[in-house]
Amino acid sequence: MTMMLRRGVVAGLIGGAAALGAVPLLTSSPAPAPAPAAPPPPAPVPQPVALTTPVLQPAVLPPTVPARPATLLPPWRRYAISPAAAEGKPVISIVIDDLGATRLTERTVALPGPLTLAWFPFAPRLPEQVAAAAARGHEALLHMPMQSFSNSTSQTGPDPLRIDLRPEVNLARLRTAIAAVPEAVGLNNHMGSVATRDPALMSLVAAETHRQGMLFLDSVVIPHSQGLPCALQAGVPAAGNDIFLDPVKGTYSVMEQLARVEHIARHRGYAIAIGHPHPKTLDGLAAWLPGVAAKGFVLWPVSASVAFRNRIDLSTLGSA
Repeated sequence: MTMMLRRGVVAGLIGGAAALGAVPLLTSSPAPAPAPAAPPPPAPVPQPVALTTPVLQPAVLPPTVPARPATLLPPWRRYAISPAAAEGKPVISIVIDDLGATRLTERTVALPGPLTLAWFPFAPRLPEQVAAAAARGHEALLHMPMQSFSNSTSQTGPDPLRIDLRPEVNLARLRTAIAAVPEAVGLNNHMGSVATRDPALMSLVAAETHRQGMLFLDSVVIPHSQGLPCALQAGVPAAGNDIFLDPVKGTYSVMEQLARVEHIARHRGYAIAIGHPHPKTLDGLAAWLPGVAAKGFVLWPVSASVAFRNRIDLSTLGSA
């Protein structure tokens, strides 16, 4: 009895649930499988990117670099006297030493040029004297005192370069002397029969001459001077004196020495001679200089002969 009631209740509950749709009817057939989920959409296939040549914009270039200002040229070119065209003729350069401290300086400056005048660094009123010479068309050198065999400052003047001084002392003396002579293209040695034989001292001179942008003229007061080889090794535009116009007063006439200068110039193409402000030397030059062109020579300042010897463009001289 009890079992029959339980079955009726269960049947009624099932029927009511089925009627309400809350519980599925239990039948012998299996329930249908749920519909499979839709597959995800295929990933987009990457499309090849068209390769195109990029359009290059014109480069923005810096403005044209101007030519190097003349003021940046080394002093030996900046202060040089522009040489006359040689046109295949032999050239001669005349240097007059020992200037600035002699009463014959003014007479020397009055000579026709262009000459190259070598000034003592201890001379008075150097800016005024050098300017007067420049106005006459002459070029300037520093005439640097250097130790001689006599070992006397009565010959060299004060503060010569000496082989028994410390390098820093010689360097200070050299720099002071360079600063004393305005607009000098370079330097040559005054005396120096001891100093110019010393490679260490001449190398110091050459290094400072190079640093200052100057030329070097070896006066060649002794054979085998180290001045010229040390200068050339340091990259300094340099040359050597070929002949003294007045080596020993009265031994040779100035005109005889000038004839030798002419011979050297004809043979080699150029010649450099050094004289001094002695009356006979100045007399001889005063007679010889006006006829230089008629003899077929061209008178050049020493900077031009140095440039010619070192194969340097002459057109850059005197470009200040």
